[in-house]
Amino acid sequence: MPEENEKLEQKTLRRRLCSYVFATCIVLVFYFLLKNSRSVSAVINHIYTVIQPILIGFVMAFLMNPIMGFFEKRLYNIFKRLCKTEAGAKKGNRALSSIIALVILVGIFVFIIAAIVPNLISTILYLANHIEEQIAGVLDWCNEITRGNYEEALMRAKDNNIGDLVNQGLSFVNQYVDYDESDMMSIITNSVLSVGKFIVNIIIGMFVSVYVLISKETFKAQAKKLVCGIFIPKYSNIILEISRKSADIFYGFIIGKIIDSIIIGIICYIGCLIMSMPYPLLVSVIVGVTNIVPVFGPYIGAVPTVIIIFLTEPMQGIYFLIFILILQQIDGNLIGPKILGDSTGISSFWVVFAVVVGAGFFGVGGMIIAVPIVAIVYYIGGRVANYLVERRNLPKDTDEYILMDHIDLENNVLINHDDKSIKREKKKLLFGRNNKK
Repeated sequence: MPEENEKLEQKTLRRRLCSYVFATCIVLVFYFLLKNSRSVSAVINHIYTVIQPILIGFVMAFLMNPIMGFFEKRLYNIFKRLCKTEAGAKKGNRALSSIIALVILVGIFVFIIAAIVPNLISTILYLANHIEEQIAGVLDWCNEITRGNYEEALMRAKDNNIGDLVNQGLSFVNQYVDYDESDMMSIITNSVLSVGKFIVNIIIGMFVSVYVLISKETFKAQAKKLVCGIFIPKYSNIILEISRKSADIFYGFIIGKIIDSIIIGIICYIGCLIMSMPYPLLVSVIVGVTNIVPVFGPYIGAVPTVIIIFLTEPMQGIYFLIFILILQQIDGNLIGPKILGDSTGISSFWVVFAVVVGAGFFGVGGMIIAVPIVAIVYYIGGRVANYLVERRNLPKDTDEYILMDHIDLENNVLINHDDKSIKREKKKLLFGRNNKK
């Protein structure tokens, strides 16, 4: 017995020592990262530039996977009849399904770009060339709506101030955008090179996405094998469970959000056609694409579309604003919950927190992926909290802690605020004080 107790104490001491060493290493690493933040940022940017085609390929494979699964189920019987072996049928089916998924995904992106970019450029050029006429039309509409009560001021602004305002805006832009011809050529050259490099990375990413989908089971098996080799079975099961939960959260949120945005874009297009809105395709694509961004996406898409329509036809702009507000309420309360469900498992506060932090660090892309990432961290934190309270024989249900006042040290149970024993003790204490007085 003494020997077993001594071994147990030594084992406990080693565990504590390892935890202290681990915590010290984390603190030192964190301090190093803070002290050399610029160098670390430069290294991260360089790594990101190098592996950008691989990342693009993984993102494309992530989006292509549901499409590939759809075709894979329906083409399997055809390949089973054509191929002699089942392995050959699976390989051929997977390869063809992956290529079909790639073609569909690229086609969707090409359609979005072809629909939005030319219309957007032509709209911007038209508004820029006819900005004075557009503003004058808005002022005439304001005069008509107000029944001439402010006609003098509006006509004065129309006759004198529109050109001045435009010139002031151009001079303001020129004041902060100071460049010469050599700088302009350098900017154009760098932009062309960046666009060309990005296009090459996308092409490489297409090949990577197909290879990833073809070998996705092999990659999963290799990752599981590595986890099981590094960690003991207990921790391996935890890591694998968290990985499955993370995949469900990402797929449930991002794929669901894309489907939701497509539906909103289609409804917006039909509504614009019914109400005879100008630029229906451009407006619908902008509303649908920006709807992918959680919380703030609908407002980001509503601002430019309402301005474009309002400058063209003011009354239609107001009708469109009302239509968008109604559409977003339908999406937030009916369509979105039906498609997404409770895929993230986090409250509205954490969604807003994720969007704000993600936008601050990674821009628009961060706004989209931050929500599932925060949901995963929230899930892991909940698992850790459940494990810690379970070790102390305390309840795991969070609702039981809402009215908690303290823990009864003798019985190791939660005592609530409205518990009668607490009220009695407080009455006795108050009664004793009054008697002393």
